[in-house]
Amino acid sequence: MQIFISHSSKNADAAAGICRLLEESGTKCFIAPRDIRTGREYAEEIVNGLDASAAVILLMSKEANHSPHVLREVERAVSKSIPILVYKLEEVALSKSMEYFLMTHQWVGSQDEDGYEQILSFAADLQQQTAREQGTRIQGGSQKAKNGSKAKKTALAVLFICLFAAVIAAGCFLLNGGREREKAQVQVGDTVIFGSYNGEEISWRVLKLSEDGSQAVLVAADILTMKAFDAAEGGRYNRYESTDYWGQSSAADTDFELQMLVRGNNNWSVSNIRTWLNSADEVVNYADQPPEASAMAEKKNGYQNEAGFLHDFTAEELAAIVETEIVTNSNVLHDADAVTSMDRVYLLSMEELQWFDEAGISKLAVPTQAAVEQDGSYWYMLDYTEYNIKEYCWWLREPVADTASQCYLVGNGYTMENIRQENVGLEGYGVRPALTVDLYQVSFRSEEE
Repeated sequence: MQIFISHSSKNADAAAGICRLLEESGTKCFIAPRDIRTGREYAEEIVNGLDASAAVILLMSKEANHSPHVLREVERAVSKSIPILVYKLEEVALSKSMEYFLMTHQWVGSQDEDGYEQILSFAADLQQQTAREQGTRIQGGSQKAKNGSKAKKTALAVLFICLFAAVIAAGCFLLNGGREREKAQVQVGDTVIFGSYNGEEISWRVLKLSEDGSQAVLVAADILTMKAFDAAEGGRYNRYESTDYWGQSSAADTDFELQMLVRGNNNWSVSNIRTWLNSADEVVNYADQPPEASAMAEKKNGYQNEAGFLHDFTAEELAAIVETEIVTNSNVLHDADAVTSMDRVYLLSMEELQWFDEAGISKLAVPTQAAVEQDGSYWYMLDYTEYNIKEYCWWLREPVADTASQCYLVGNGYTMENIRQENVGLEGYGVRPALTVDLYQVSFRSEEE
């Protein structure tokens, strides 16, 4: 039996202490980074470690509360019905996402005198349960019930299970308004309303359906905001320490580490825009340089103080979003050819643009009025005023090959070539997010309603 210890890297010492406590008492643990095998994909190792565990002990702190990695571990455990014991290192006001997933799980506090004892008791109960289950399987495989008493007990057990299942079914029936949840009926190309941003409901186009028809990929019908993909990692755009890199030809053109420092990182998995899109928190925690206006090309459109994109989604809407494995081409600084991430919200890749053609949906998009009003760069209004072009450019998550700071964008249709390349620290381009929903869980309405 194994227990997975979920924690923020900021609480590594506390996690290591609990790991030692459990392993000295005879309970094996999985803890990162110790148990991540050399040369293996980190995210895959985490998923495998979780799936092989009988339970999770979550060390809750301010850092863990805002960690997207910890949240993904919690989501995975809940989806796999793996029990979670929350060990509270400090008093924390849970983010909406954490509250949703942890509201029914057991909590113990580090301030409690018997906090460690409760952890050991939790592990001991699991060991006993595992032993009972193994004993039952062995006994069941080696001998048959030979007397009427055992048969009667079996019959009663079956009756209890049936009654229990009936109670659960009835509860689900009541929770769903007196009927079972039906699959949302949509077709590729439909427009639906789901979630809110900037004080407005979001319109989405149904871009793709899964082969079994249970899931749908939605892409925002409009450009929802203008933001930089990623801030200049050094804190100032085209400037680092005392050197200016604004010239037409500079060291930042060939020194890729420097390029990332002064123009932003085009690696989707660590980008500011990915962190913001996947957060439901009022205060988004950025792992590296926050997307401050001072780190943008024109010092506009900083979003480090803006609530996460998912902040105004309801708990039901959040539960309907499927965390999806996203594979993205890596940039010049990364050893592997591709980077894998687990995301609830994502930007599309160059390859995924073919979905528009297959669905008969135009790739061109117009920003919402709220997006235009929010934009401090006025780049869109300059194009609109000068050329009367209503459509606008929007980011893809695809890095430009042999660069550390450029990504592709879908253009505004002004030229025949509708794909552009720009530095990710430019703050005036559009964001058109996509997400995958479970059609058995989602509730949305059509645009006509």
